[in-house]
Amino acid sequence: MRLVILGGVAAGTKAASRARRLNPELEITVYQEEPEPSISECGLPYFLSGVVRKREVLIARTPEQFAERDIEVLVRHRVERIDAAGKKLSVRDLRTGEAFDDTYDRLIIATGARAVLPPIPGAELEGVFKLRFLTDSDEIGSYIEERTPGKATVVGGGYIGLEVAENLCRLGLEVSLIEGEDRVALAYGPEVSENVEVELKANGVGVYTGKKVDEFTGKGRVEGVKFGDRELETDLAIVGIGIRPNVELAEEAGVEIGSTGAILVDRHMKTSVPDIWAAGDCVETINLTSGRPAWVPLGDTANQMGRVAGTNAATGYETLEFPGILSTGIFKVFDLGVGKTGLSEKDATEAGFEVVSAGLWAHDRAAYYPDAQKVFLKLIADRATGRLLGAEAAGSGADKLTDICATALWGRLSYPDLVNIDLAYAPPYGPALSPVIQAATILSGKFDRAREGVRASE
Repeated sequence: MRLVILGGVAAGTKAASRARRLNPELEITVYQEEPEPSISECGLPYFLSGVVRKREVLIARTPEQFAERDIEVLVRHRVERIDAAGKKLSVRDLRTGEAFDDTYDRLIIATGARAVLPPIPGAELEGVFKLRFLTDSDEIGSYIEERTPGKATVVGGGYIGLEVAENLCRLGLEVSLIEGEDRVALAYGPEVSENVEVELKANGVGVYTGKKVDEFTGKGRVEGVKFGDRELETDLAIVGIGIRPNVELAEEAGVEIGSTGAILVDRHMKTSVPDIWAAGDCVETINLTSGRPAWVPLGDTANQMGRVAGTNAATGYETLEFPGILSTGIFKVFDLGVGKTGLSEKDATEAGFEVVSAGLWAHDRAAYYPDAQKVFLKLIADRATGRLLGAEAAGSGADKLTDICATALWGRLSYPDLVNIDLAYAPPYGPALSPVIQAATILSGKFDRAREGVRASE
């Protein structure tokens, strides 16, 4: 029995390792276009600045290490066609250009996603980069070392753009960030976005929102960026405006694509084509809060999907299920931690919920305890049922609060559950009443007023 996996990184290599663990007799081959089969993409911005000092620590396993487990990993190889009816693959060795055919009994598609580089004039100039793979970090690092840029521009105010802006500042560059929408961190509510922007400016980042880049200028090498009636001087530009799932290969093979533009799978990670599974950033799933299709490319989700796909492809049975996601995420920009889980108010409204929300600033530990800091937390609930729909946090301890709320969402808890939830307390670790309890109590008051005939405010 031969299992072939298209793509490595998180989902593909997790699937391969899981399949080998369950079936020692299985023949396993992984094809990967990049030079490294298994890397931590989330660490790339920190490798740029030297926070992560050594390149090799971002490589989870090498082809040689996979070979020790009898998993063949062929890097710098691209699968160009899937013949699903004949269970054949057309493969190209990117180093030699040689083309050859391969076969499979079972196939896992883990082709991931690619960074979007929009058709902006001048995007082909030297010094304009995207950041998705370790090879991108290598190129940016070499450019910085050779050209010693003084000014850098980041295009995009999402996770990647914000993390890159921080890490370029760590290198001593003068950094500007341009975001096409009216605020950064658009996945969050305006309160969090405002705090992120304040943190950026406090650390010297020039922030330009509601501006779309019209052109990168320069002669051979980038020298400026134009937007609206302005042009900023820049010696380096990194574009981080989003990614897109790599589904073309699957689609050409007859695999059904979902409404989000990613591959449609069932709870067993099975595609619409027999003996083909899919996992990772190329796959859509279900948002457990809204019940709607969702495409949220995150490393932890890709690992979880890979485990399910690898298990089921190895056994041939519907052994494991992937239930869906809450869209839980977190990032750091300078000294501000920012996390969210579930639906934002905007997402909840679009999903058909009538929303009641409560936000507050609280201390991350007892206010009298040395070095106590502030943290913002917002809870979002369904007016009809009181069930928690989402949460957003910004500040010290945002990770802890986000995880508490994610667990509450997973358990389908409502605001009365959170008013009375039993959480750990000691002055060095939190206030007597957790910010979760405080925010839930504010929600409780709004619901009480609504029951008394006074409409709860949002």
